[in-house]
Amino acid sequence: MRVFVILLSTAVLLSAQPPGGGPPPGGGQGDGIWLRNAYFGERDSFDACLAHQPPSGQYHNHVNPVCLRAVLGDNVVALRSSRDGTTYAEASGAWKVSPILGWSFDGYPIYGPYGYSDPANPASPVKRLKSGFQLRSITLRTSLPDWALAFHSGIPQQLAASQYGPPVSAAYPLGRYIEDYDYVAGLGDLDQYNGRFEITPDYPAGTYAYHVTVNDDGTPAFPYILSCQYYGTVAGGSVSTVPSTAQNYFSGGVLSQAASTDPRMASWKTASTPQTASVVSGYDPSAGASSTWPSNLPSGVSYSGGAASPVAADVQRIRADSSNVYMNANGLPSYTIGPWFSAFMSGGVFQNWPGAQNLQVQLPRTPQAATGSHAATGMGPVGIWVNGVAVFNPLDGGSYSNSSGADIGGGLVGLASIHVSSASLEGGPLAPGSLVTAYAMFGAALATATQAAGAANWPTALAGATVTVKDASGVSQQAEISYASPSQINYRLPAGMATGFATVTIAAGGESVPGSLNIVAAYPGLFQLNQSALAAAQVARLQNGQVQYSAVYSVAGDGSLAAAPITLGPAAEQDTLVLYATGLNGTSSVTATIGGIAAPVAYAGPQGTYSGLDQINLSIPASLAGKGSVNVVVTAGGKPSNPVAVTFQ
Repeated sequence: MRVFVILLSTAVLLSAQPPGGGPPPGGGQGDGIWLRNAYFGERDSFDACLAHQPPSGQYHNHVNPVCLRAVLGDNVVALRSSRDGTTYAEASGAWKVSPILGWSFDGYPIYGPYGYSDPANPASPVKRLKSGFQLRSITLRTSLPDWALAFHSGIPQQLAASQYGPPVSAAYPLGRYIEDYDYVAGLGDLDQYNGRFEITPDYPAGTYAYHVTVNDDGTPAFPYILSCQYYGTVAGGSVSTVPSTAQNYFSGGVLSQAASTDPRMASWKTASTPQTASVVSGYDPSAGASSTWPSNLPSGVSYSGGAASPVAADVQRIRADSSNVYMNANGLPSYTIGPWFSAFMSGGVFQNWPGAQNLQVQLPRTPQAATGSHAATGMGPVGIWVNGVAVFNPLDGGSYSNSSGADIGGGLVGLASIHVSSASLEGGPLAPGSLVTAYAMFGAALATATQAAGAANWPTALAGATVTVKDASGVSQQAEISYASPSQINYRLPAGMATGFATVTIAAGGESVPGSLNIVAAYPGLFQLNQSALAAAQVARLQNGQVQYSAVYSVAGDGSLAAAPITLGPAAEQDTLVLYATGLNGTSSVTATIGGIAAPVAYAGPQGTYSGLDQINLSIPASLAGKGSVNVVVTAGGKPSNPVAVTFQ
């Protein structure tokens, strides 16, 4: 079995508080000193657009709004699209200055990660701007970093013992709390508010601007968007009324006046205003997006949020007077959002759903730098993206409680595991007999050592670990394990398990780690080799009475994989594409397409060597010659698989 690596974690948000000033950063029910980082505590409940919602339904980003950046052409490239959404990577070069992605409630713009290397010189090369924050070199949490003192009013830098955070450990690693970071002037390109004064194409005379920050590998870089204080004076936020003197600039899908050169009016994303929002449900991502949600909802599930009728997406109206710009939106984007997952909720599905927010936001037309103290960004919205979606700061509402020795408030963060298809690496339903990969979260140890099974007949105990699955009928079975390590276990979901919600308990070293599953009759997943969804496949060709096999990929010297183009032979050679999958669960109803063309299924069933591994043989239509890169999709029991790519010469 292959070993895959992903980073996941989970939590449920507290309800958002109103924007516009507000209280200093809170710590939920904890001490409010060691404030939990939302990217640590909530990232497995983010969708592919790196956003999610609290019970109130307010869809928002704490980090990089990658789908908005893709729509606006901000230096990202699509790697693959799947039932879970599109995976993006940062462009490797030929960068251009990022566009305005949104606006902070102090009125200053929020740009993407790219700007001029010399902020005063628009002729200088464009670079990926770096945050000035780095993880502290500490093992004990006994003091606060300099930058955090401003919003921890009355708290000394050297803490009393009753104010200490937990010692750094696997369960409480550096980065769990925002106070685990130091700001170092000159380390990066940006100040402690995550911005700088600069020239941009929108502001040739210069402006202060915040920036979304990402690491070189594309992962979010702390403090992600805004830090925990505003640079400017907060004069914006939600408003209940708009002055009668404010004039329409955009309404009803059209401009009401000549196009403005003021970026505060011209930057809004309005082209998709007639579109309705669409959501992919975690209960069945293969069903695609729906304009009402939650969809495919199993009986007996409780949830918050949702939309019983289609909701208009993106910005709906813009008005302005001499002092402010006023924006109306439902808080939902026009690109597809979801699905969301959580190890702590039924079936492993995050049961908070987005809903129409009927936002009315005011932004000052002439922002002012703060004098004296800088306002804390607080919990809830701190700005608005140009498509009307909320911007949040780095906090998730939880903080450490010294007296209880645990984080309190801000959602569910504890030992847990999350379970995905070993083939597609997607969350969502799993079929009995499927190959599953479990990942540890929040310092959980899934095994006491690292070990792979030595034979195809896998054991039910490996590296000190067992995996017990309890199905919806109450029957518990132990799973066969092919690979186990403290951070990951690959196992086979026992055959014959009842459909419906199931729980998983991974036991190792005296510790039990919970997880949740949604079991369905069939849910096919195709094995893929890289983030570009390159198919783990072969071509079988009959030549001189012998079957010859060739891979559909090649391996470069650095170990990277690339497509090996398939050259089709004469019809007599009977070219067959051999795919590897899991989740068929014995279904006899299997169809397939290659590049959208129906491909006859010569065989679909057990591969024969490993339990749970399926093989699918497709006769390759001759019309695919010269088609280039195309997707292969297999449908079993009415459920389409994740698409995988092959290339034809």
